[in-house]
Amino acid sequence: MAPLTIVLGTGRCGSTMLSDLVNEHPKVLSLSEFFACLDPWVFTHGDVDGPEFWRLISAPRLKPNTVMRRGVVVPEYRYPLGTGRYAAGDVPALSVMTLPPLTDDPDALLDSIRDEVTRWPRAPLPRHYARLFTWWAAFLGRDVVIERSGASVRYLRDFLRHFPEARFVHMYRHGPDCAVSMSRHPLFRLAVLISDMREELGVDPFTAPDPSHARRLPERLRAFTPDTLDASALAGADIPLERFGTMWAHSTGAVRHLAGLPAERLLHISYDRIVADPVPELTRFGRFTGIPEPEAWARRVAGRVAPGRTGASGGLSAEQAEELRRACAPGTRRLAEFLAPS
Repeated sequence: MAPLTIVLGTGRCGSTMLSDLVNEHPKVLSLSEFFACLDPWVFTHGDVDGPEFWRLISAPRLKPNTVMRRGVVVPEYRYPLGTGRYAAGDVPALSVMTLPPLTDDPDALLDSIRDEVTRWPRAPLPRHYARLFTWWAAFLGRDVVIERSGASVRYLRDFLRHFPEARFVHMYRHGPDCAVSMSRHPLFRLAVLISDMREELGVDPFTAPDPSHARRLPERLRAFTPDTLDASALAGADIPLERFGTMWAHSTGAVRHLAGLPAERLLHISYDRIVADPVPELTRFGRFTGIPEPEAWARRVAGRVAPGRTGASGGLSAEQAEELRRACAPGTRRLAEFLAPS
């Protein structure tokens, strides 16, 4: 199998930028949002045969397709609507985010994956994933595989269990800046509202859709079910900033599962340091992940790292900043303790 590295993050920590930079290397297979594309059925199946595995990785997912169909603009959704084979509402799981950065013809690449995996015999799902990564790298002429999904720390225990030889890069960012960035992103805004709808309904309406959900919700939430999602309402929803600080702090709890990993399997990397001085930080990342000629790659892509993309929370009022600091505090303490030299 081609060496596998999984990049972990809380979301809005700069990992999308990192995936795009990795994709600039001709010998690296940069799988952006592979596991996120398959949510919510990433590790929920046991043994499956090839056709079953194909259905798992290709079946359109309700949430991204609803978001696209309703006109919500998500920069990470890169499928070429209007010129590709599929319309919003029917885009296969892998085609939403993972395939488009790799090729100008994501539909053709999807067909090649189908032709390969549907021939495979029954096997545990993680073995299918590993086999797919190996085939994919060979098919595209790549030597190294790096997967990165937004908010991927939620899968960490499964990653550790199912990929016992994988290396992990933990990418982190200043908590209040992460929270402000989350507050501006439609998927994180929707995540907060889904949490509120789940409290009211007892289920996530995007995993257990029901046309009756909207009328059973309080008025402030009725515009956010799969049947009623309104792009303007999502953009204008009044969501306290501290909700995103709490979301970020909660997500950092997963880092405890990294404790005990040897240094050769774990690298911590700071988004803020990459922005401040990209070449040494990207070189360090490249050496750890096995990217060929890492310093040459780092120097070549460093110009794509936009300076000044830090300090998102710096424009808050003193009161807002203090409320957000308090919301982020548990995660800030947790990260500081975890990252402290032993």
